[in-house]
Amino acid sequence: MFQGFYNLASSMLYQNRNLNTISNNMVNSSTPGFKSDRLISTTFKDAMLYRTESINNNNSTQIGAISMMKTAAGTKTSYDQGTVEETGGNLDFALTEPGFFALEDTDGNRLYTRNGSFDIDQEGYLCLPSMGRVLDDSGNPIEITSDHISVDKSGNIYEVPLKGLGTEDGADSEDQEPNLIGKIGVTNFDDYTQLVKGDNGTFTTQAEGNGIDGGVQWKSVERSNIDTIEEMTSMMSSQRASQSAAQVLKMYDQLMSKIVTDIGRV
Repeated sequence: MFQGFYNLASSMLYQNRNLNTISNNMVNSSTPGFKSDRLISTTFKDAMLYRTESINNNNSTQIGAISMMKTAAGTKTSYDQGTVEETGGNLDFALTEPGFFALEDTDGNRLYTRNGSFDIDQEGYLCLPSMGRVLDDSGNPIEITSDHISVDKSGNIYEVPLKGLGTEDGADSEDQEPNLIGKIGVTNFDDYTQLVKGDNGTFTTQAEGNGIDGGVQWKSVERSNIDTIEEMTSMMSSQRASQSAAQVLKMYDQLMSKIVTDIGRV
């Protein structure tokens, strides 16, 4: 009887966490570059044995033989490429190869993202709004005076002079060569399991990344890799599983009450 309580309660707790994960995916389905998460399940027995062995692999003992108690082993992020969509925006960038844009937040922390929907902050630096400034291939913020730019596949940003405007020496702007402002830094990692997911699809890590050249598509953004139909299906399935467990748990409770009442009469 008590085994049934444990199984049903653990299932409800797991489904609640699964719904939270699915809800977060749904909320960020329109966030450029967002990568979807999946909750990985295991049994309570397996989880406890794993924790025991992780403390001392040479002297592990079995804690118990409780099975079928469902629990979450953690979340797994899918790094599959999202659809690259042309926007026409001069400050929009997409990555068509594995890697991440590097950012620096206001506290000096390094963040990584696939979201290339950039802007220019009040001090004239290329940034991802509310997240941080975009870093170049040397790890420095990119200062940019306007969005009159051109960008090649390597991420080199060139300032393009406005046509029809003369310069101080009298030369026409059409005769000027584009001025190199900087190069957008793109970083990739050998082991994605060391990436820790944060707010708005950004990642942090203590691992050293590798700078890569190429794969930058200008005037485009990478959409999230979330399949909204699949997420809705998973959400309905999880809700039904949780409701079923709650109903059976209620039946168990009524049965226990009946047993206690009958035994009390005897």
